[in-house]
Amino acid sequence: MKKIVFSLLMLVPFGLVSCFSGASKSSTEEIETQKMQQQVDSLYKKMSQAERVAQLYGIRPSEVMENGRLSLQKCREKIPNGIGHVCQYACALDLGPNELRDFVRDFQNYLINETPSGVPAIFHEEAITGLAAKGATVYPQQLGVACSWNPELATVKTEQTAEVMRSVGATLALSPMVDLIRTAHWPRIEESYGEDGYLSAAMGVAFVEGLQKNGLKDGVAACTKHFLGYGGGSSLTWKEIFEEVLMPHEAMIRLADCKVLMTSYGRFRSEQAVSSDTLLNKILRGYLEFDGLVVSDYGAVGHSSQKGNPEILKQRAIEALVAGNDIELPSNNCYKFLPELIKDGLIDEQYFEKAVKRSLMLKARLGLLSTDRKLYTNGDLDLDCPQYRKTSYDLACQSIVLLKNNGVLSGKHKKIALVGPNANTYWCMLGDYTYQSMQAFWWGRKNRS
Repeated sequence: MKKIVFSLLMLVPFGLVSCFSGASKSSTEEIETQKMQQQVDSLYKKMSQAERVAQLYGIRPSEVMENGRLSLQKCREKIPNGIGHVCQYACALDLGPNELRDFVRDFQNYLINETPSGVPAIFHEEAITGLAAKGATVYPQQLGVACSWNPELATVKTEQTAEVMRSVGATLALSPMVDLIRTAHWPRIEESYGEDGYLSAAMGVAFVEGLQKNGLKDGVAACTKHFLGYGGGSSLTWKEIFEEVLMPHEAMIRLADCKVLMTSYGRFRSEQAVSSDTLLNKILRGYLEFDGLVVSDYGAVGHSSQKGNPEILKQRAIEALVAGNDIELPSNNCYKFLPELIKDGLIDEQYFEKAVKRSLMLKARLGLLSTDRKLYTNGDLDLDCPQYRKTSYDLACQSIVLLKNNGVLSGKHKKIALVGPNANTYWCMLGDYTYQSMQAFWWGRKNRS
């Protein structure tokens, strides 16, 4: 077990961590943060309004591709002012490791050399079972990792994941998912660490520590999700919410310095989570003193109105931005109206400025704004080397759970029926966020190698 994680979780009530959470930051870190903030402030002043708003949403790789390759012409048409994020770029493409890296290289070269301020994009991807990319090692699902009760090995797994992600240009993992699951009917159980807040907190911290072990300029930023009570729990008492449901997120932010958080599709009390003042202002930035970036789940800003009335989409944009949701993913269905809303006085520009600067600050922390930035690795890439497979095998072995046989399996029962929509699909057994499953079920493609 990772003793430091468990000792901190056992000895320090989470409500009291805020009393000394600032003590962990060294003066060197504070000076570095101030320098990055100055850089961000200077960059913001130089950017046009169009460039600024472009930092607040993402784009799918297919939107700027033609015949399986990046199209510079489409880039010039669709993202002339740059872009904040490139979304799920690895699981969406049928590209081997070197081809994937080359795609990132060409994309970043366009942004750096042909857009006004030359700001690189954040390439983000799913990573709960390792990087969801063709040819990458597949690790056990998070529920299986939780059954290992081995946060130390879980950290090794995400250290390896960070190496792979950085090599092909990814700097943000939309992981881990630490929703507490209290109902067997919720469809995303395998993504979680289960029903226990303490175990989810320990494993979540281990996940972040592995991804960010070498610092964000060399590692990968983790994203804790979903905030809050998405797997069941938003109707619980405040005591249960703070002591159980919030615990994994709080541990990852306070103990592992997680800098990105994703809101959910759900509601919290009477508020939509993505635009909840209670969640994002009072709890996250108030109580937890979170100073990082908040991103929406895909399509959550517009939620049920994505293809509806533009006036409704504008209202969704106002509600989400004012509440503190900085980035709209995966596209700009709602945030594209922000310049108009600011001009018409329907939203205070201070909210817009804060969001853009938080977006740029994450890029600064990841080293993307530095002259010596590390955007990818040159040479032949191997995303599935023997030591990665060994870690995956060890986690799988340690995740096995032996159930007591109360006479159900006996001599008189010769057959066992396995039923349900996933009973005859080995792709889904790998996990819903593996490259193979994403290709088969999300993108509907036959090539699942």
